[in-house]
Amino acid sequence: MPEKKVAVIDGNSLMHRAFHAVPLTMNAPDGTPTNAVFGFIAMLLKFIDISQPDAIVCAFDAGRPAFRMEALEQYKAQRPPMDESLKVQFPIIEELLESMNIPVVRVKGWEGDDILGTVSARDEALGYRTLLVSGDKDVYQLCTELTHVVTTRKGITDVAIYGPSEVRDRYGVGPEQFPDFLGLKGDSSDNIPGVPGVGDKTAAKLLTAYGNLEGIYEHIDELKGKQKERMVENREAAFTSRKVATIVRDLDFELDLEGASFPSFSPEAVTETFSKYRFNAHLARVLKLVGEESQRKAAAIEVGEVVRGAGAEALVDAAIKSGEQVGVAFVDPEQESLFGGGAVLAVCAANGCAVFEGEEVAAPFARLVAQGSFAALDVKAALHRIYPSDSSATALVDDAQLMAMRAFDLGLAGYVLNSSVSEYSFDALLDAYVGGVLPEAKTDEQRACAQAAAARVLVGPLTAALEREGSARAYFDIDLPLVAVLAIMERTGAAIDADRLAELGASTGAELEGLRAQIYELAGEEFNVDSPKQLGHILFEVLGLPAKKKTQRGYSTDAKVLKELAQVHELPALVLRYRELAKIKSTYIDALPRLRAGDGRVHSSFNETVTTTGRLSSSDPNLQNIPVRTQFGRRIRECFVPLEPGCKFVSADYSQIELRLLAHLSGDDSLIEAFTSGADFHAATASRVFGVPICDVTPEMRSRAKAVNFGIVYGQQAFGLSQSLGISFGEAKDMIDRYFDVHPGVREYLDATVAEARAKGYAETMFGRKRHIPELHAANGNTRGFGERTAMNHPMQGSAADIIKLAMRQVQTRLMEEGFRARLLVQVHDELDFSAPADEVAALEDMVREVMEHVVELKVPLLADVSAADTWAEAH
Repeated sequence: MPEKKVAVIDGNSLMHRAFHAVPLTMNAPDGTPTNAVFGFIAMLLKFIDISQPDAIVCAFDAGRPAFRMEALEQYKAQRPPMDESLKVQFPIIEELLESMNIPVVRVKGWEGDDILGTVSARDEALGYRTLLVSGDKDVYQLCTELTHVVTTRKGITDVAIYGPSEVRDRYGVGPEQFPDFLGLKGDSSDNIPGVPGVGDKTAAKLLTAYGNLEGIYEHIDELKGKQKERMVENREAAFTSRKVATIVRDLDFELDLEGASFPSFSPEAVTETFSKYRFNAHLARVLKLVGEESQRKAAAIEVGEVVRGAGAEALVDAAIKSGEQVGVAFVDPEQESLFGGGAVLAVCAANGCAVFEGEEVAAPFARLVAQGSFAALDVKAALHRIYPSDSSATALVDDAQLMAMRAFDLGLAGYVLNSSVSEYSFDALLDAYVGGVLPEAKTDEQRACAQAAAARVLVGPLTAALEREGSARAYFDIDLPLVAVLAIMERTGAAIDADRLAELGASTGAELEGLRAQIYELAGEEFNVDSPKQLGHILFEVLGLPAKKKTQRGYSTDAKVLKELAQVHELPALVLRYRELAKIKSTYIDALPRLRAGDGRVHSSFNETVTTTGRLSSSDPNLQNIPVRTQFGRRIRECFVPLEPGCKFVSADYSQIELRLLAHLSGDDSLIEAFTSGADFHAATASRVFGVPICDVTPEMRSRAKAVNFGIVYGQQAFGLSQSLGISFGEAKDMIDRYFDVHPGVREYLDATVAEARAKGYAETMFGRKRHIPELHAANGNTRGFGERTAMNHPMQGSAADIIKLAMRQVQTRLMEEGFRARLLVQVHDELDFSAPADEVAALEDMVREVMEHVVELKVPLLADVSAADTWAEAH
């Protein structure tokens, strides 16, 4: 009979690791954070997959042992109180473990490590194998031939298993010596002092020579100099540290190890509990452990009679004629068949569901877009089926029909309601706003019908939620009307000068080769410059530069480290330049020609549901990420040209829009005056902050005032300002204090904004776009500080995003209504870019400037800089 394998989980260790590994954006239906619970279960399931334990026990702390506190008063005293967002999750994880029939052990006045030690000792007495799952190195002392430690290396699913030999390989001491090892080197995480000046290597060397603390002190006279002096002075600290670090293995608590088994849970109990916290993905994996499939509760949606052929056409026509809003869903087959097949379109109305397949799907959907009213999960993605992004492919609807369509985008509504969520699927939206998920479907047709029915059902609850949350304006007036504009932009695409790009590629390749040669010369040998490990070897071992930080994978060679090292050696600066060129070459120079569609243009996707701020994002390729202020970035932009010969590239960019929004929202008189006076805004700020007439403001004063202005918008504190300007913390703090002295309305507004966001759980734009900020309630100061900066910035950055979106819709409308041949190509945050015939440029500039500057009325003027040239770089 094989020996039994028992896993013992250090619950506190895994909860803390999961809490810091998983973003604090997950919540139970009642709003309780669940990120740590989610990560904990992910780690547990990964461990189960790897180890297949026969029984599982979970241990939690229930205080600190009296003997440790008496021996060492400061034991763990430096640890801050547990983050409230983590603390409230412990009852949830215990509830989930209970549903999985995993015993939870707490022993009053003892720590989880002591429970792990006791269970492993009992297992060994029974001849069982034990796997201790923990992120704390203290438990390595428990390793034996029967007891091993499973620890997470990175994130929440990368694990390693340690036995006695692995402990020796890593630390140079055996498990039985580990308490002595900790006694010597101490443990800063638990406030165990050890012996000053003794680290891992010294402790291992001493224990290898003398066995344990007693052996070391018996041969203390064999030590020399400072080492002997420190050992003698800290003898008591060493023995006390060992005592505190030693795990107890004979606690008294009830636990039937012989009867414990896993998996032995009730599928019904697990389903009920996991569903309660919306852990559907985890639920499916847990149920598979006992051979069950997840029986998810299906939402109350009715498909009705399914019709095809003439009946399907009649259903769509009737819906269009009556003005009924139908649900629409496309489903592509998971595997293309040799015998045809293709997409399935379902159109769900009150009296049934119409189904179309293959080549038949386009025409009825085009009629709905042009004449009807419909709801879909992702309207823009659906539009691409009849209005392809490649303009060389035939479109079944025109721009005017897109702009006039009556559509409801379900995913976009979910995004506006909570932009911090990463998934806007049918299941996620049904679960949140209807209750339940899509019913099981065996065929593509059934799946399409269920999704179309769900689309129809979701419109009401989502609309009600938008109204209830005060987010209807952001959705109906801003985001939804933009869908058509983005579809038109994506079909228009952007033209590139392929020859110029090829020349740039050749010259960049030559420059990279030259940089490699220079790097090799300075290094004294050839190596893989793209390998951080090999670069670390060159920098810190061959050249002997001071190592800044070291990770488990070796020396860090990130950009921050290289910038610091560039102050003392030439090679790191060359590597930074090499990396910049190599990244841009692969991302743009090499990739852009391959991304051209049949019309020869590049068609980026502009996404509304990616950022948390309301800003658009760009992908495939990301045209918003081309560096603007670097010379090389400008060379990339030089390769973007107007769509046709005889046209110009026109760029319109809001001037200091976020600072203008700060003036408007704060109502600060002096800030408003600075914008309305017509003077240089940054110079006016410098005049007030430094107390000099504006005519005496130096370029350096203006530069510093500019940094403060933009820093305030992003909630920057004195430390950040000092780093960006290269000045002392005191100087930076003094500048910020003076700024708020001359702009008291700004300080008052920012404080009130943070306080309101903390009370409500979110910050919002002037158009009601909310950003939920759970970090505001974190106990960790850095996390809470991020939340506060986010709360300060969102009203400005989010309002700027709303304004440019409103302007885009108005500009596209004017382009069409006034007969412009000019086309809107790209949006980069506060910037709109066009291709326009040369004879339209002046009129286009006037129209775009008029729209952008008057799309909303603020207490200060909105200004847009508009210019035209032959390339994107020259126009901006």
